[in-house]
Amino acid sequence: MIDILNEFWRAFLYWDGQRMSGLAVTLWLLVASVGIGFCLAIPLAVARVSKKRWLSTPVRLYTYVFRGTPLYVQLLLIYTGMYSLEFVRSHRAAPRVAVVQ
Repeated sequence: MIDILNEFWRAFLYWDGQRMSGLAVTLWLLVASVGIGFCLAIPLAVARVSKKRWLSTPVRLYTYVFRGTPLYVQLLLIYTGMYSLEFVRSHRAAPRVAVVQ
């Protein structure tokens, strides 16, 4: 088993300058989301225990909504809700690069 991993591990982490493998993208997204989550968690936790209602109430509401709804419902609302916005529907994809023959 170790021989197989030693021989094929590079294929899982390749990067050709433009595209990365699925494992490399997943690991990059993991590191980015953990970093962003940690940077947001500390200020939000401090705001949640604050005695100032104007500071703690929005954080309590955010926590209540996201912890009270199932993840599947949140994903449906994000994907279908974003598409219902006019600027998202009218946005054209970036023009493709023409191939010179």
